[in-house]
Amino acid sequence: MHLLSALVALATDKLWDTILPDMARLQPPLEKERFFLCAGLLLLGLITLSATLTQRWVDRDGLGVALAKGLAMGILAGLPYSFGSTALGLIFIGWSGINELQKFEQ
Repeated sequence: MHLLSALVALATDKLWDTILPDMARLQPPLEKERFFLCAGLLLLGLITLSATLTQRWVDRDGLGVALAKGLAMGILAGLPYSFGSTALGLIFIGWSGINELQKFEQ
């Protein structure tokens, strides 16, 4: 996992902590559900595309591997809770950092 892919996913994941709940606070329940669904799908698409392109062109992964990593990051960023402050978010940052360190050694 490239560090840039992980950082983009974690940065947009913070939307679920602050901005999106504040935007939906005054909406009626049905509109709130639609808002969160649309926001989640939008984040899923954007982060999947961003991480896939980063993995493909910056990290030089194959198309299938890049798409799998991008989709995993997109799914995590599109879920309506913040994973960045959990152990899973730390695992992704650690994974990407270890990969970057391994590239320096080669």
